[in-house]
Amino acid sequence: MTKTGGDMGLLYEGVPCNLCGGTLYKVLYEGNIKDDPSMSLEALKKDYSASSNIILTDRIVKCDFCGLVFVNPRPKINNIIECYSQAVDELYVSQAEGRIKTFRKGISLVEKYSKQKGRVLDVGAAAGFFLKAAQENKWETYGVEPSKWMSEYGNRTLGVNIKQGTLEEAKFPDNYFDVVTMWDVLEHTGDPMATLREANRVLKKGGLLVVNFPNIGDPLARLFGRRWWFILAVHLYYFTPNTLSEMLKKSGFEVKAVRPHFQRLTFGYLVYRLKPYSKTLFTFLNGFTQLFKIGDFQVIYYASQTNIIAVKFKG
Repeated sequence: MTKTGGDMGLLYEGVPCNLCGGTLYKVLYEGNIKDDPSMSLEALKKDYSASSNIILTDRIVKCDFCGLVFVNPRPKINNIIECYSQAVDELYVSQAEGRIKTFRKGISLVEKYSKQKGRVLDVGAAAGFFLKAAQENKWETYGVEPSKWMSEYGNRTLGVNIKQGTLEEAKFPDNYFDVVTMWDVLEHTGDPMATLREANRVLKKGGLLVVNFPNIGDPLARLFGRRWWFILAVHLYYFTPNTLSEMLKKSGFEVKAVRPHFQRLTFGYLVYRLKPYSKTLFTFLNGFTQLFKIGDFQVIYYASQTNIIAVKFKG
């Protein structure tokens, strides 16, 4: 049993549990980050992009009271937001075709549970690929994205409507949206509870919230442990369906469904993501990919990601 500390230095801070406020936790995976005056913000910036595959070296803990898993201590949130705002990620947009096809399935999921088509807000919209899929289906699209480069790319290339910044900074009207989506976003935020409550505020009563996240309770996550591919420097929280459902309940939502999430990306991109985990296997598969020219072959796969569909019932 360990207790959460406070300020940890120039770049790092200790935080309480975001779900229950608890300050006692057990260490799941020890880290090796040391905050000292020689460290710079520039050293963090390489980690914070949508396609970052840098393995997390910070400490991961589990709350003794509610079981929420999170990074503690962690980089200070103002530094993280600054890093995201300056991120350029050409590798992410290189997967446009596969991502848009994935999100066409995503908008079908939304339409299965939504009462009607109307205004949809995508939080952490990246380059706007989900918004493009929604636009094709006659939704009125809005997005928020911290990265200046990403938001400009989406607006310029896809003709979608993305504001640069965070959800809280956007200051949308109360009860404005029919649907809010968060695709692989909530685990990146400094205060997920506050983000969910802001989503509740901008949603209409009975409006739909769809959250996609890497599920640390999945059998694959338990099997691979510290080597699980979603333990990344960009992730601050690691949810299970139970911990996220409890957070949604406290934020004014009722969970309607929990479903596995399948994604479509190129084989070459998936091989690239493997590199930090096994250089030997990466070298072999990369050579195989180039020899048979299959880098652009699109693969549909499941890798522990989960969708939670919820509706606003109060707020």
